Amino acid sequence: MSTRQWYESFRAMFTGLNRCVFLNSAGVAMVSEPVRQAVNQWADEGQCVDYDYNSIIGQAKANAAAIISGKSERIFFSRNTTHGIQTFILGYPWQKGDGVVIADSEFPANRLPWLSLRAKKGVDIKIVKSDKYKVTLDDYYHNCDKNTKVIAISWVSYLSGQKAAIAELGRFCREKNILLVVDGIQGIGAAAMDVEQMGIDWLSADGHKWMCAPEGVGLVWMSERAFNVIEPACKGWFGVVKPFDFEDFEQDYAPNADRYLDGSPMLLGIMAFNAALKMLNGFGIDKIEARVLELSSYTINEANRRGWQCLTPANPKDRAGIVTFKPTGSPANMIKTLCDNKIICSLRGGGQYIRISAHAFNNQEDIDRAFYVMDRSS
Repeated sequence: MSTRQWYESFRAMFTGLNRCVFLNSAGVAMVSEPVRQAVNQWADEGQCVDYDYNSIIGQAKANAAAIISGKSERIFFSRNTTHGIQTFILGYPWQKGDGVVIADSEFPANRLPWLSLRAKKGVDIKIVKSDKYKVTLDDYYHNCDKNTKVIAISWVSYLSGQKAAIAELGRFCREKNILLVVDGIQGIGAAAMDVEQMGIDWLSADGHKWMCAPEGVGLVWMSERAFNVIEPACKGWFGVVKPFDFEDFEQDYAPNADRYLDGSPMLLGIMAFNAALKMLNGFGIDKIEARVLELSSYTINEANRRGWQCLTPANPKDRAGIVTFKPTGSPANMIKTLCDNKIICSLRGGGQYIRISAHAFNNQEDIDRAFYVMDRSS
């Protein structure tokens, strides 16, 4: 298959592109045809037969494992990114004075749960100060001490688009016996990930952005050392060895990541998530990443050509699909005009910046249309 055929096949999965220019994959994903079909399948099967939980969840775990290059037995499906991070926080054996290092530029999903530990557990939360919403690994290193137990970081910043050098940070964390917790929502699906090689201990990501799934279902993966440290907050009926043995009240926790589950799974969401993951894996994450980087480079060049301040790093190794810039005109007026013209982007940074996040199904014409409208509204 040629590059053009590959792209056209991928773009054809998103029929909504016939109705708008969608440049907001860092927001809420556009629905693809495989996801639509999975939702219909869920409805059809629920009318006539019992769902095959083991098969459905097993297939979804296999596709989730493939997209992050991890082991499926270390994966469970969460409700969202925050839920996955809260599972870690509620299961860690905190002691007063333990330390956590996070940046002030984190999205609330990876900020608020940690900040709550100050009052509840007496945990020392050290805040890394960002510069124009970007941080360096040295900033994290300098904030660590002998009491630091966790570094929490986004793989890709929701605002600046900066992609952290997680593998380097992972090596540091292993040397210092620190657990590395990563919010992966703005990277997985847009960039290739190898959780083992990167030294991640706990990865949490909702599926509704670059993974093209609906809201309300995400994945959590953990390293073996995190699995041995993080206890389930309580025992749920779906988190035991034989969840469908309803008469055995003395069951132990499941021997894999299922131990962190509580009650009935969101099967509709998991089926839709699986369809999206299968689609992405089928088209190839390496090819998707190359296309995303090509489009983000093009967007940066267009912003720079106009003399607009760009927050996103120019070096491709330091970014993924998010490009954020400050135009010379009114960002709020531009966003309104873009929306009026059925071009979907985001306003970020307290209304100072516009964020374009083009997925591999986008093209340069989509980006050109956005800049044409912004030029006319400035």
